[in-house]
Amino acid sequence: MKYGSTVWFSVVAVLCLYSCQNNETSAVKTKTLYQSVYKNDTASLKLHSGAKEFDGQLEINYNGLYKDSGDVNGIVKGDTLKGTFYFQHYGIEKKERIPISLLKDGSKLIMGVGTMEIYMNMTFFKKTVPIDYKNVKFTFEKVK
Repeated sequence: MKYGSTVWFSVVAVLCLYSCQNNETSAVKTKTLYQSVYKNDTASLKLHSGAKEFDGQLEINYNGLYKDSGDVNGIVKGDTLKGTFYFQHYGIEKKERIPISLLKDGSKLIMGVGTMEIYMNMTFFKKTVPIDYKNVKFTFEKVK
């Protein structure tokens, strides 16, 4: 557990340093809007993605009763987008940060489900348990 957490901490540190650099040759990011419906829950994802990184906004509405909304960002690795969802629960002031993993499947994005663990007050996907992209709640379809 200590080795896996150290690796995650190193990855986060490298991402932070990389994002602080001023790179004039950065790739053009495409802007895409995705939506997904699961039973009575809906999710909207506004995504700006490039060849190496992505960012955007995600809003999940739970049956019209409450919602989680916030920012997503991370890295693009092949057909997978891995990063964090920094969001605020409806009616609660404190923001929360959790990992997010999206798998590209044609024009769709599948939000993976994984076992999470907390290390040094940061939440990560557990390295020893694979992220599930088959039994998921949200599969986003491109709107525009």
